[in-house]
Amino acid sequence: MVGFRKLHKVHIAGRFAVMLLAVMVVFNINILVIAGGDSNSRHHIPWEFTTYTEPDFRSDAIATFAPQYVRIIHSNDYGWGKIHTMHGEHWVYLRSNLRFINRAMGIFSYINDDELVSVIRPQVVNVLYRDGDWLQISTWLGPKWINLNFKPPVTQLENFMRRFESSMAIYYENLETGFVFTHNADRAFFSASVPKASLALYIFEKAEREEVDLDSTITFLQHDFWGGSGVIQHRYSVGSQITQRELLRLNLSESDNIATLMLRRYHGIAGYRQFISDIGGNPAFIGNRIFDSRLTANEAGLFAREIHRYIESGGKYSDEFKDHLLDNQFPFIVSDHPVASKTGWTRGHAWHDMAIVQSPSPYILVILTQRDGWTAKDYRDFEEISMAFQEFNNMWFESLTPLVQE
Repeated sequence: MVGFRKLHKVHIAGRFAVMLLAVMVVFNINILVIAGGDSNSRHHIPWEFTTYTEPDFRSDAIATFAPQYVRIIHSNDYGWGKIHTMHGEHWVYLRSNLRFINRAMGIFSYINDDELVSVIRPQVVNVLYRDGDWLQISTWLGPKWINLNFKPPVTQLENFMRRFESSMAIYYENLETGFVFTHNADRAFFSASVPKASLALYIFEKAEREEVDLDSTITFLQHDFWGGSGVIQHRYSVGSQITQRELLRLNLSESDNIATLMLRRYHGIAGYRQFISDIGGNPAFIGNRIFDSRLTANEAGLFAREIHRYIESGGKYSDEFKDHLLDNQFPFIVSDHPVASKTGWTRGHAWHDMAIVQSPSPYILVILTQRDGWTAKDYRDFEEISMAFQEFNNMWFESLTPLVQE
């Protein structure tokens, strides 16, 4: 497994200590409206500052303001003052320019440097100076720089992927930040069953719009019959009535080819092609049977992102869709967290998985190969790749409880 450098903790100078549990929201800069009162209570804040609902960085951030004089309504012994703003009365920290960094970032010795000195985890930092997106902060190494638009280095991932065949394709995306890593992501593969998930998304969204009743039935016809994966060929006879809800479950969890063909026959191919075009996919890739399409890792990443959007939307059928993906009977991608995935395989052409990993900072991982599959080495390689990307995601995007020093 690829190894990543262990993280260091930044020890912030000063007498302020807090356990941070929430992520600060980024706001537009406002011009503060000062309340009237005794001029002796005026206080100058010479840095850009944020107001909070309570005198605690764990509380909700309200707005960010430009440097200015403020009138203190009330203060406490811990450096917090309550002020009146256009948004109401809220709290601001007055003693120094503290800012919450909500994700892991690299530390640099100089502004515009590209060589990491170390890494900090999410925490409060003391800002000494700001130049655009670059902040000079106090660290245990002395004054160092961080960049608010910092992107994690991917050299280790690139080197790691060289261990596998050059035809393998990868798509990784952290869904909280939109950070993407790709490897051969424009290479087109035989899709096998992966697009069964995007067909299901199309049908579930039609059901949300009440264009289809999922409890209605479709008749199993002789020309629906297809070999390969699935249980309908063993459990149902031609002429059987099966609900669309059950066909969707079988299409996803069991990767049932007959279920896919029955749904495709009922809903037609034209509407599905238009749907794929509307979400930004390539309708020319779509095969007549769905599981005979073409697929790139980029396109599978698009499908997974749209599926994640829907299952997190609170729709009527969102949980049902999610449960079917979590119940994938043939998972190849693994994680220490729940994995909602759709696999696909065709001997000699494809051994794929498209996964949404339900970690605290969720991410997409797509692995496409031309392998025959099903060997111990195939499972071992997919596990090793899965855990490398889990480790990368944990290192750079998991919000651990940050620590600061008194």
